[in-house]
Amino acid sequence: MEIKNIIFDMDGVLHRGKTPIPDAADALGELRKRGFGIFFLTNNGEHPREFFVERLRGFGFEAYVDEMYSSSYGTARYISEKFPGKSAFAFSRGMQEELEKNGIKIDNSNKAEVVVASLDVHLSYDKLVAAFQAIIGGGVFLASNEDASYPVENGVLKPGAGAITAALEKSTGRKPIIIGKPQPYLLDIIVKEHGLEKGKTLMVGDRLETDILMAKQEGLKSCFVLSGVSRKEEVEETGLEPDFVLDSVAGLPGILD
Repeated sequence: MEIKNIIFDMDGVLHRGKTPIPDAADALGELRKRGFGIFFLTNNGEHPREFFVERLRGFGFEAYVDEMYSSSYGTARYISEKFPGKSAFAFSRGMQEELEKNGIKIDNSNKAEVVVASLDVHLSYDKLVAAFQAIIGGGVFLASNEDASYPVENGVLKPGAGAITAALEKSTGRKPIIIGKPQPYLLDIIVKEHGLEKGKTLMVGDRLETDILMAKQEGLKSCFVLSGVSRKEEVEETGLEPDFVLDSVAGLPGILD
């Protein structure tokens, strides 16, 4: 099996909350030395992509902005391409920053032309009301992702962006356009910008229903790690059989030539 490039999910793969996965930084360093192309693809839309680069560097990883693809960045790209000039409602300050960097006007009122549902740890009912009213008033409904939860330290899970998306979907009766995995939008950007061959690219993730499903649908090789959300017994339940299963990303250099 020839692999030239590796795309890593982050939460549950490289770190859990504010704690890095043991030996993960060393593993990625070894893979870089061997010449593998390294990229990062996270559904987290709470912050701009520079934040995620600095987070990884703080954990000891080598990481660069042009390798980092977050759902916040993908959302900004999508709005710029599909709805140029339209104002956007964004829940978290970090998502707002990413949109503003890409020339998108922020309007966190019920008059916004585009509503972006994403993780917001400072969620309030007033924000939900404004987003709800903007959507039923005709605003475009986007969601960074539908992840129901995300992993933090000591095996604990917290509600993810999908919880906010679900609240708006249920109340408005509208289905959002999903930017993050398992949708291929961000992957397609990576492939186009860096000239990747999908059949020679490995997706490493901890979620069967996002990371592994996207890999299967798009013709990538897949590696499922057990350091995050999904459990090994779910492979049979879902029928999503990855090419590799590892306890953690630290074991990846040992299975790749």
